[in-house]
Amino acid sequence: MKKNSIYTIVVGSEAQEYSDYCLPSQKHYADSIGAEFYVLGEESFKPEYPTGHFNLISAIEHFLKTGHERFLYMDADIIIHKDTPDMFKEFKPGELYLRYGNTYDVWHDWMCENQSQLSMEGLKDMFEYYWSSGIILADREQLIKMMEWWKPPYVVGQWSGEMGHMNWAIAKSGLKPVEMPGRWHYTRVWADGYRGKSLKDGQVDKIQDIYMMHYAGCGHKVTAIKKDLEMYGYMGCDNGEFLEDLEPHMNVNAGMVTLSSDRIKSIMNDRLDIEDNIGESIHIHYKNIRMDFTVRDFLSLAQGCSDALEKLYNN
Repeated sequence: MKKNSIYTIVVGSEAQEYSDYCLPSQKHYADSIGAEFYVLGEESFKPEYPTGHFNLISAIEHFLKTGHERFLYMDADIIIHKDTPDMFKEFKPGELYLRYGNTYDVWHDWMCENQSQLSMEGLKDMFEYYWSSGIILADREQLIKMMEWWKPPYVVGQWSGEMGHMNWAIAKSGLKPVEMPGRWHYTRVWADGYRGKSLKDGQVDKIQDIYMMHYAGCGHKVTAIKKDLEMYGYMGCDNGEFLEDLEPHMNVNAGMVTLSSDRIKSIMNDRLDIEDNIGESIHIHYKNIRMDFTVRDFLSLAQGCSDALEKLYNN
C-alpha cells in the first residue's frame, strides 16, 4: 500500500460539473508523486450528515481504515497548477496543516450566539484564526485526536457547512494546527481583492505560480474556471487533454468579437466585457453576470449611459 493518500469528494450534479475541470489535475498530481487517489461519491453521504460538507468525515474515516500514513484532503473545486512540488515532502510529518479562514472571534462569537449543543467554555482566544477545511494535510495521529470530538449530532456552522463543528473539534482536542502558506491553498477571489487580499497573500507575483487554486466563493465555479482559461490558458499540472471532450459544453462562440474590455476594482470577479456575438447580438459580462441585448436595445442602453454621464458632469 502507498504511504500517502489524497482524497476528494464529488456529490451532486453541481459538484460533478466543476470537478470535471479540477479532478484531472488532482489525479495527475497524485500519480506523479506516488500517492493513492480516492474520489468518494454519493455512497459517502450518511443520514446523520446535515449537509454534504460533512462528507469530509467519511473521507477521514475511510483513511483511518487503510494502511496509509499521511492524509491529504482537498475540495473538488481545486486545480493543482503546474510545477507544484510534492506536498508530502515539503511539509514534515507529525503536524496538522491547515490554512486560516478568518479571525478566530468570527467563528467563536457566532458559535456562542447561535448554537448551544457544543460547549464553548474555555475556547475563547485559543487561536488567531479559525481554520479552513478546503485542504487538510495530516497524519493518522492528528485525525484520530480530532475525530474523538467530531461526533454526531453534528452542528452546522455560519457558512452552512462543517467548518464550525470541525474547528470546535480541533480546539477541544488540543491540536495546534500549523498554518499552511497561502500559495498552497489559494482562494481564487483573493486575486480580485476579496477581503483586501491579493496575490501577495499567496506569496507570488503572478497567478500561474499559485500551487493549489481553490474556486470557492466565486459564484458559478465553472464560469470562473472558464474565465481563467480564456485569460491564462490551462494552468493545471496535467496536459489538459480532457478539455477537448468538454469543449462542446463550454459555450464558446467562434464568431465572438470583443468590442470593449475593462477590469473593475472589486471584491469579486472584476470582469467587464462587451461582446458582439455574431448570430446572438450583444452580450455584456459584468462580474459573473451575462446580460443579453438586441442591437437596438444595446444602442439604447449606450445612449442612456451617455446621457446620464453628461448630466452628471454638467451638474
